[in-house]
Amino acid sequence: MKKAGFVLLCMLVLSFPMIVQGEESGSAVMPLPAALDTEALKEDGSAVFAAEFAISDFYLSEDGTPRLRMDVYDRELFDLVDISLLEEGDTICLGGVCVTVEALERDEEGAVIINGGLESEGGHVLITDEDTVYYEEDAAGYPNYVKIGELDLALDDNFTFVDDSGDENSEMEYVWEDILRYEQAGIQNLSFSPDDTEVTVENGLVTNITRKILDPDETAGGDETPYTIRILRNDLSVFEGPGYDYSYVTAIWSSGTYTIIQEEQDEEGNLWGKLKSGIGWVDLAEAAETAAGMPVTAVYADAQMQEIYRCVEYLATDSMQMVKVAFRPNEPLRDVSFSLLDYSEDGSWKTAVELYTLPELSEGTVFLAGIEFYGDMTAYGISFLDADGLERSFAVHISGRNGELLLDEFE
Repeated sequence: MKKAGFVLLCMLVLSFPMIVQGEESGSAVMPLPAALDTEALKEDGSAVFAAEFAISDFYLSEDGTPRLRMDVYDRELFDLVDISLLEEGDTICLGGVCVTVEALERDEEGAVIINGGLESEGGHVLITDEDTVYYEEDAAGYPNYVKIGELDLALDDNFTFVDDSGDENSEMEYVWEDILRYEQAGIQNLSFSPDDTEVTVENGLVTNITRKILDPDETAGGDETPYTIRILRNDLSVFEGPGYDYSYVTAIWSSGTYTIIQEEQDEEGNLWGKLKSGIGWVDLAEAAETAAGMPVTAVYADAQMQEIYRCVEYLATDSMQMVKVAFRPNEPLRDVSFSLLDYSEDGSWKTAVELYTLPELSEGTVFLAGIEFYGDMTAYGISFLDADGLERSFAVHISGRNGELLLDEFE
């Protein structure tokens, strides 16, 4: 018998930025207009731009033409003169939200630190590598991209996908047929974000997609900091300090290049790196691993994840203590069952109550479970048939040591 709950199907939606008015005193600094014209690209235009999409956004039209749906991004730029005149009490609009400048600093390298910068909640950092514009650096050390539109374009007959995001930076080139058979072609990283994906359009056709590490010469790590590392896994835990005895903070669920500004070894011999964003520390050995071999991963869900992924949501409770756990498949799953678990007499996990079932869970889709952990011993389970048709079962529970989610396979 299934516990009462309800299901919501949430899809990726276009959200327009909302301008929040700051204080009326002082000047207001607005970003420069986007230089990229998406409407012109639809009319046989040409450009190179950052984009975001999933592997499922490639498709065949009714006439058999391969096409790609994508969100188009551009850097949000600010005039150098406007930023040089910025003062406390002024208002600046970043990412569609206007904030009042309550504190302002400028460092020797020309960076403008607003309201405490990245180390403070609600802070911002503007940097420049040109003579005429400033742009915001985000928590991961990337330029701040903003969505400026959507495109649905056909692929050129000579379309290529160049993937230089592998562990060993070995450049791989694929054609359209490889996209259709991405598993056989060995395309494992299925995320395409504006931080690392560049799309080339010529005469209204997509001729090339290139995904690469932003700073390939600095990805190896080493004794000197700062340096960058490439994280491919989608469930890497972040902690308050350099060790598993520190509290869990969040999880890195989006692959990409991250900057390490400090290293420290814990008492257990694990080497930890502090993220430039200031959100916490990661186990560098774990960061170097991938989620390969795991058919599913589990992390605490956040608002950004729910905006990016197609998701099926099940809420088992409306309690104030409810948390949302995101189960993301790394391969197509069938006959998915989500349950509350209990202990059997021999100390192993067993299903107590089946809560929800899904006929399938494909890559690019996330199953969000709104649940409550009543204590360290509370566990939920997800069972399914994997891509090879094998029955697999995993228990998800909270670590009593630091509060992170643990995913354990059981018979």
